Formats: sequence, C-alpha cells, structure tokens
Amino acid sequence: MPLTQLNFLPGIDTENTETGAEGRWSNCDKIRFRKGLPQKIGGWEKFSQDYYVGIGRSLHQWLDNDGTRYEGLGTDRKVYVYQSGTNADITPIRQSNTLTSVFNTTSGSSNVVVNHSTHGAQLGDFITISNVAPTNIGGISNTALDAEYEIIEITNADAYTIQSSGIANANVTTTGNCDIEYQLSIGPDKQTFGFGWGTGTWNLSTWSTPRSTSSVTLDMRQWSINNWGEDLIVTQRDGKTYHWNTSDGMTDNRLSVIANAPTSSSLSVVSTETRHLILMGTETTIGTPSTQDKMFIRFSDQEDFDQFTANATNSAGSQRIAGGSEIRCAKPAKGTILIWTDTTMHSMSFIGPPFIFGFRQLGNDCGSVGLNAAIVVDDIAYWMSDGQFFRYAGAVQEIPCSVLNYVFNDINKTQYAQVYAGQTSNFSEVIWYYCSSNSDQIDRYVIYNYLENSWYFGNLARSTYQDNGVELNPLATEYFANSTANTYTQINGLTAGRSLIYRHESGVDADGQALSSFIQSGDGDIADGETFSFINKVIPDFQSMQGNAIITLKTRDYPNDSRTSGEAITVNNSTRFYNTRTRGRQSSLRIENTDVGDNWRFGTIRINIRPDGKR
Repeated sequence: MPLTQLNFLPGIDTENTETGAEGRWSNCDKIRFRKGLPQKIGGWEKFSQDYYVGIGRSLHQWLDNDGTRYEGLGTDRKVYVYQSGTNADITPIRQSNTLTSVFNTTSGSSNVVVNHSTHGAQLGDFITISNVAPTNIGGISNTALDAEYEIIEITNADAYTIQSSGIANANVTTTGNCDIEYQLSIGPDKQTFGFGWGTGTWNLSTWSTPRSTSSVTLDMRQWSINNWGEDLIVTQRDGKTYHWNTSDGMTDNRLSVIANAPTSSSLSVVSTETRHLILMGTETTIGTPSTQDKMFIRFSDQEDFDQFTANATNSAGSQRIAGGSEIRCAKPAKGTILIWTDTTMHSMSFIGPPFIFGFRQLGNDCGSVGLNAAIVVDDIAYWMSDGQFFRYAGAVQEIPCSVLNYVFNDINKTQYAQVYAGQTSNFSEVIWYYCSSNSDQIDRYVIYNYLENSWYFGNLARSTYQDNGVELNPLATEYFANSTANTYTQINGLTAGRSLIYRHESGVDADGQALSSFIQSGDGDIADGETFSFINKVIPDFQSMQGNAIITLKTRDYPNDSRTSGEAITVNNSTRFYNTRTRGRQSSLRIENTDVGDNWRFGTIRINIRPDGKR
C-alpha cells in the first residue's frame, strides 16, 4: 500500500463531535498555529525576581522622556512601579494622622492594638507607623514599631490590631505617640454576589432574616492606568483618579489624588490626539460620589487633567450616553475612542467647539464583559461579549468561532470582569484569559489568530498580559494564592497571596520547569468507518525540534467508545520512521511533549494504512 499523508486544517474545532472533526484538530493545550501548522508555545521566565502583594489586575508599560522603561502594576491591594530592577510602592495614602496614647500590648505577644478613633480602616488594609515615642512600648522598641503593617484584626471603629516584629514583656494600655499613614483601602479580589441584611427585595421572608443569595454583584478592585506624557493617570474602579509624576523618582513618590476630578468613576482613558482626560461612569456632580452615573462621561480641559468644570474659556464638558446600564470598557483607536457598555458599543470623536466631542452608537447586543475584555490591534477592535466574540473594523461583526461552546459552556460568568485581553503581535494573536466555571480566578485562555482565522485554547493562570513594545517580550502576571514569599519590602503581619511578573516568549520552558503541551486530532476512518483500518508504519515530520515529542495513535470502533491508545512513539531529530500495529474503525493522532527543553513544530505525518476487514 502507498503511504498516506495526513493533512489537518489549522485551528481547533470543538463545535463538531470528534468524529465530525475529521481532518481537524479537536483539543489542545499550550500550542499555537503558525502558517497553518501547530507548534508548542514559547516559554517564560521571571521578569522581576520580586513578588508583589495581591492579584495583578492592570499591567502597563511606558517610556519616560529619557527612554527609561517602566512597568506599572495595580493589584487588588496595592499599586507598584518597576524600573530597571527597582520597585516602588506607589499606593495612594488616604489619610495621615499624628496620634497620642496609641498602643496596647500584652506580655508575651507580638500583637499590638492601635487606638485611633474612627480610623476608617478595614481588615487587610496597610498602614505605615513612624516616629514612635518613647523608645520602649511594653518592651517593644520604637525602632521595631516604625514599620509597615497589614491590619490583622478590626477590634471596633476606634481600634485595630497589628503584628509587630518584637515581643512585648509588659501589659500597657494607650501608651505612646506616633504618626500613621493609611494606604488606600484594599478591594475585593474577585466579583461576588452581595447578600445579608439590606440586600434584595423587601418582605420576601421572615423579619430579621438576612439574604443568603442575591443578584447584587460586588465589584472587584480594578484600575485604569494611562499615560499623560511620561506620567501616569490611574483611576480606581468606582473610586478616585490619581496622578504619578515620573520626574519625582522612585523614592517616597506615591500616587496623588487629582483634586478637582470626580471622586467616583468606573474607568479613565486619555484622548491621545487631543490630550483630554476622560472619566467614564462618573459623577453628575463633581465631588459627590452618590451622584455616580454608570453611563455618564466627563472630560477635562485640553492639556489640563485637573480642570473638569466647563466654562466659556475651556474645552471641559460632559455627556450621558444611552444604550445599556453601565460603561464597562473604553479603548483609544485611530481618530476616536471606542466605548463599550454592557449591551452596546459607541464611538467618541473630537469635533471641536462648542460640543468638543461627538458620540455615535455603533452597535447593539455587542457589549463587553469587562474593563479589560477588549483590545485594539491595527485599528481593529476585538472583544469578548456575553456568549460570543466581536470585532469592529468600520462595522460591528461577530467573529465565527470554532471553539465557542468550549469557552462559554465552561466559563464563570460571575467572574466576567476578570477577563483580560492581550495581543501577541509576533504571532498575529489576540488572547483572552478567563475563569473556568469551577474557578474564581483566571485559569484558562482562548486565542484568535486573526491572520489565519483560527482558534485554539489552553490552561494558564495569567491575570494580566501586555504585548512586547516597551519591553522586548510580552509580560504577564501569575497569582499564587498560598504564597507567603518575601516581597521587596518588609510588611509585618502580611498574609498570603503574591503575584509574579513573567517575561513570555522566552525560551521553551516554564520558568525552568517542563512546559508540557499537546494537540489531538479528530477521528478519521476508511469508507466512513465501514472498514477497519490497520496502521503499521509512521513517518513523522517536524521542524525546529529540540528534545523529544511523543506521537500516539488512538483508535475506537464507534464514536461513543473510549479511545484506545496505541504505542507512544517518542520521536526526535534522528527518528526516520517507526513500525507500529494499530487497528480500529476510527483513528486519531496526539502529539505532546513532557520534558524540560522540548520544543517542536509539526509539519506532516505519513502513515502506511490499509483496510483490515469489516469485523
């Protein structure tokens, strides 16, 4: 019998059954397609050796006027800047106080009670204590108490507990003086349904019974990070907007609130062509958070991000858009700003005085699922909506997706807000990281190759992602919920939960560990399965191969049977062919690798296959 070459279309097809996906690939993890052929994805290594507190929710890169590279990272608990090996905690300070009669200690304990009337802090908040006097508080030196802390217990509205680095040898009460800086309170690490007293409709159960469930969603902590020249504009979701002056350096330089900006906004974006700061989902009365309207937009005066009050001599203004219930996402594009609500898409374009900006609705039933679920690539916008994917290139279009059911039948919709879109320009990919149905943190991704119009997916925990540009490689963050690794500064009482920034497309391994990958084909047959197939020879063809790859032929007699694995064939650059004995009505191909240093790009495969009877 002559050899038969097996050809497969690029991309993964899960919309058909394994039998229906004949001539297609049907499952994969950590692979990509390039020029129509599958290959293992690139590896990653640590970008910064330091761990960061909390879950990365926004990652931003930029250059200052001298060409120095910077990275900004917002987590659910802090905001950081990284520059050439140096880290800075730039989390804003919400209040500073000089206090007297502050500390309570208990002999033999490192826990210290801080007495501060109406402190306004919550469990897990961060404070910095300095200038403690006198030199000894219950046996703990003042130099030991001068430190940063995570609050480990809220006693009441007037007191909380921290954990010092020293052990008290005496019981004291309301002793000592100090200065305290309170950092911006931490935010939720995920979306949650709110329940308890006061949630939901009245008179649905007995008196004094809290709700155990509801449809009210409590929003997680997120950030919008933008550049204003070389400086940063940072907006806390449903909070204030801040400025970070790059020229003030990396030491003792925190985000400072923009005094005249609205105090509660969903997100911010900078109009790159006109230099307006635009706040969306913001206040109808500046400085009054209770007036926040999730569909209301304010823009500053041109070249002045601290002037939002419109008058005859400036270009500040406001507009409420219609269509939807909240603005969720906004991205600058060529000559416009694209805005997504929960159900619609709009454009915001500079038109000059007197209206300054004009607004136009572009589409219905095409909203974004979250703040970071959209990305603009080569002036084309791509985004994840509820149950489908869209693009905009002059018109809103649904993107045909061959893995649609795989994604949306197993996605945690409560955690839609975590979806993070990114681009890998070197491979013409748009990637969305998302939470599977059984996870409340990101653990999966799906990729659309817009050049080859193909889809593929995998399992990978990345809460943020940024393509190369400022840095030579893409950057992404991974969260380790149980990690207690040291951060670059000492924080007393710090609880578990750390993030790392990785440099992607670097090497072929996962930060020194094996980066396993696989791809599985749909089932093929002879005469539509009427005849058994017998395969006795395999001739593999790989490109750019390092180490080994494993080829396994799998068979079954009927579509609902479990697959039977044939012999696992280990191939490398010296493999010419392999003899095997594989028999079945339907057969499929699996390619994988499991070891450190393995890398492969599949070309073709030829097999010696012949009919082998009907029984």
